[in-house]
This record gives sequence, structure tokens and C-alpha cells, in this order.
Amino acid sequence: MYSNPNNAALSNSNVVTFSIVIPTYNESENILGLISEIEKKLPTSHFTEIIIVDDNSPDGTGKLVENYIKEEKAKNEKENSSNVRNYMVKIVHRTAKNGLIPAILDGVKKSSGTYVLIMDADFSHPPEVIPKMMREVALNPNSIIIGSRFIEGGKVVGWPQRRKILSMGASSLARLGLNVKRVKDPMSGFFALPRELIQNISIDTKGYKILLEILVKNKETPIKEIPYTFTDRQSGKSKMNYNVIVNYGEAIWQLYRHGQKSGQVKINEQVNKKSVLFISKVGRYYTVGISGLIINYVVSFLLANDVANSIRLLSNVWYLEASIIGVAISSTSNFFFNKYWTFEDKRFDVGSTARQFGSFIAISGIGLIIQISLLYYMVENFVPYRISLIVAIAIATTINFILNKKFTFKEKVWA
Repeated sequence: MYSNPNNAALSNSNVVTFSIVIPTYNESENILGLISEIEKKLPTSHFTEIIIVDDNSPDGTGKLVENYIKEEKAKNEKENSSNVRNYMVKIVHRTAKNGLIPAILDGVKKSSGTYVLIMDADFSHPPEVIPKMMREVALNPNSIIIGSRFIEGGKVVGWPQRRKILSMGASSLARLGLNVKRVKDPMSGFFALPRELIQNISIDTKGYKILLEILVKNKETPIKEIPYTFTDRQSGKSKMNYNVIVNYGEAIWQLYRHGQKSGQVKINEQVNKKSVLFISKVGRYYTVGISGLIINYVVSFLLANDVANSIRLLSNVWYLEASIIGVAISSTSNFFFNKYWTFEDKRFDVGSTARQFGSFIAISGIGLIIQISLLYYMVENFVPYRISLIVAIAIATTINFILNKKFTFKEKVWA
């Protein structure tokens, strides 16, 4: 690890120290410009260390930072300046690309600040917001300060619509499924918190969203969200790919299991029984979905022109009209099968059944949008169509199940 330390600044015990941790992989086009912008924006009242954690980037990102540190050190020695800087830059070299969360944790281990601020290296997180986040966490020393895209004043610039839908869908799933509803942007990668808070918990998930795990495991910690404008990267290559989506799904499941274990008040056998019952309902929901596909196919096939005419069922039914009828019948059958079998709701009075049916159809529409968006995104990013279709159906169906469980049939999500 290389650094340009400034002992004079460090010796002032009255100054709050911040550590900005920036994980990098192939960010040679961005990193020096980002460091320069951060240095300009740092408040003079605090000493800050900027820690770059590089995953052995093939484009030489780590070497660039290392050379920058050496050049700055040589320049200071040559000038023999008495000016005391309020920051230092460190580089942490990792030997392989092992994921964003491990890189962040390595940076935190190497940090010395009272508070840690996490951000990306691609300019999607604006350096001008850093002073405000520092001020807020210093004023609220036991809180988590989150840069938020989804509160009033925050926004996303440069993303295609499908990416926005994916992000909002993932955030909604986390907020509802993991009971972090008090946070509008739990998937943010731009946040500040006391260093001891992150050091005192065990981080178990893989992937890119460490804040989500911190929130799940620190539900009593005060939260404050600060709006900012997220701007899509202008240089370098996005890290979003198929593995990110899979890791997110795994993280959601792990954190759900953590929530079960930490909140249990009954003996383990009872908890296991609840898990089995939950999985059983998921299985029933998938089974009903498969039956709906079969019903949809059979109805559409029988009503299509050639077949319908040959067996004298209906005439002049266009194949798209037949498909629409098939969707309507299969959706209706799915609703009643799920009501009676999956969720074991035996009430069939007209009022409540009509309300539930309307909710079920609306949620099915949301699931369809999620499925099409995921399918399009993955295929456009070179994931094989068959794999994309399976993943998109599985995620959309699971989201449908959770939403119907909570909103249509009024059950606790994880009960």
C-alpha cells in the first residue's frame, strides 16, 4: 500500500477524520480526474484520506494512482512547502478481481478515519455532494447518510428506460421483501457512516450492494437520505452484467434468511416449519403458473383459425385474438387456483373476490413489464436467450408471488 502521508494534519486531534473508499477495476480513464475533483471539494475543516482499492486492473488503474502518489510526494519535497494539506491519497493493490464488496471491506480495513464514505470511481457519484455528506454524518455521528436517487431532488441521468425500471424494481423488492421500507434508495452505492458500524457486523453477501446488508443488519440505526443526481458513466465500461443480477438474487435470499434467524422467538423446529410452508407456497404458485401456461396454449391453439374451423368451434378468430382470449382465461384460472390452493383463501363473496381479482391482474401486469425488461436487458447484453428467458420468468414470477401475498391476499411476506 502506497500513500502520501501528512503527519501534521493527522496530529490535530480536534479534526474529524474521514476515509473515502473508492473501489476500482479498469477505471484508468476516470480515476485521476476523480481524485482531482474530490481534492478540490474537500472541506478544510477535516482531514481526509482517499483510499483507492484496485482489483489488479488490466488497464493499469492501480499503477496510475501509485505513480500519482509518488509524483505528488516528490513535488512536495522539491518545493519544501510548509502548507499543510487536508488530505492524503492511498492505493491498495489487490491481486485479483474478487468483487466489489470484498474490495470495499479491504479499503475499510486499511482506513483510519472515524467515518467512512463509499463511492464509485466513474463520476456517477458527484464529488460536490461529498462535503454535504461529511457535514451530515459529523452532525449525526451514529447515523448512516445515504446519497439517494429516489427522494425529492434526486434523479438519474443517462440511463435507458429499461435500466431505470430494473433499478427501481430491485429497490422495491429490497424495501418490501427485506423490510427496509424507511429507505427510498437501499441499493445506493454512495453513502457515509461511522467506521466502527461497518466493522462490527459480519458482511456475508457477494455482489455490489453492501449498503443493503448494512441496513438489514442495523435496523435501529438512524438514516438520513440526501438527494443527488446520478449520472451514467461517460468513460470506461459498465460493470452491470448477468453475474450482478444473479448475485443480487442470492444476496436477497441470504438477507431474508438472516432476518428469519435474528428475529426468531420460537424454537428452531418451528422456524424450519415456517420456512418449509413458505417454500411450499412458492412451489404452489409456480405450479399454478405452469398450469396457466398450458391452459393459455390449449385455448389459443383451439381457437386459432385453422383448428377452430376444422372442429367447428368458432370461425373468423384471428390468431392474436385467440391468444388474447387464452391469456384472459389462463389469468382467471390462475387467480382462482392461487386463491383457493396457494393462499388457502376460501372466501368467495363478490366484493372481496372482485377486489382481489383486480389486484391480481394489476400485479400480473407489473410482472409482465419486469419480465420483458429483464429479458430485453439480458439479451441485449449478450446473455443467451434461453438463459435470459428462464431468469426473467423466475424473477418476475417470484416478485408476483411476493406482491400478491402481501397486497392481494393480505399475508405477511415472509410468514
